[in-house]
Amino acid sequence: MHPFDRPIIILSAPRSGSTLLFEVLSKSQSIFTIGGESHALIETIPKLNVAYRQFSSNALTEQDIDADLRQQLLHRFSDALQDNQGNKPEKNSDASIRFLEKTPKNSLRVDFFNALFPDALFIYLVREPKENISSIMQAWRSNKFVTYPNLPGWDKRNWSLLLPEKWQQLNQQPLQAIAAFQWQAANEAIMDSLQKIDSNRWCMVSYDQLIANPAKTVKQLCQFTGTDFDPALAQLCSKPLAHSRYTISTPKPNKWLENYHDIAKIWPSIAATLNKINHHLHERGHPIYDTQWQQHDIAEPVDLAPEPAKEVLAAPSEQNLSRNSPCPCGSGKRFKQCHGALS
Repeated sequence: MHPFDRPIIILSAPRSGSTLLFEVLSKSQSIFTIGGESHALIETIPKLNVAYRQFSSNALTEQDIDADLRQQLLHRFSDALQDNQGNKPEKNSDASIRFLEKTPKNSLRVDFFNALFPDALFIYLVREPKENISSIMQAWRSNKFVTYPNLPGWDKRNWSLLLPEKWQQLNQQPLQAIAAFQWQAANEAIMDSLQKIDSNRWCMVSYDQLIANPAKTVKQLCQFTGTDFDPALAQLCSKPLAHSRYTISTPKPNKWLENYHDIAKIWPSIAATLNKINHHLHERGHPIYDTQWQQHDIAEPVDLAPEPAKEVLAAPSEQNLSRNSPCPCGSGKRFKQCHGALS
């Protein structure tokens, strides 16, 4: 197994720009990744899978990891390592690995990753909340980010993006409320956990700064992580950054205005979380986000006819879920071959 040295964990709410940041930092010649996100690497361990946990949430804490599980995960991450060309590290090398990890669910797993990698460094990425929540709404509408098809107990059947605790209270709620809930849950969980970690082990960066001045921003992140701002990174950051692989449609200024009236309805409910984010941004010398709602002369959208009511699925069990039906965890396997086998 390769020894890890200060793994770098990107934390953010969904649709905050973490894929772009990951794609940029992974171009460093000194960085290894597992080639993408760690959903399968973690959640194919039965006790860490959300279906095993009765779909309560994606949250994992330090209580979910013991010495044996830690070794199993370290071996899994080690075996999956690759550089930006897809090459694995040298087998017999004792050199420590600088590992970069990014999965939006990790916003609910900071304590878990801190137990797995006690010397980890955390990069907390934030994005202007109106833009972020609008992008979450867009992701749901696209159906390209479904994480749990036929989620038991969910009235809309398919669930997109991360699954926070108390998600069941969102049944019958409009999309903007779901998106705001995910944004708040992720950011609150990150901030609560980071307060328990030495302040020298985490930093903040905004998506706006990354886009506006990639060279300066990435150079600062390299200084924080103790990695080189090497020629590959310098070349990449010398021009506007390309869109990430998960971009749904071409970014444009004030794109969030497409959801202006919907976001106006939830804006007061996110004030406390936004104030906390601004507090941390200010403490670390970053510009803060505007907390005042800005009025725009935008016509109200025409209401569409409501969708017919859908049957709500019960919680999974062998009594109410056919063993030959697809597993609700989204693995593509039959229930009896997946989480039905855990019963």
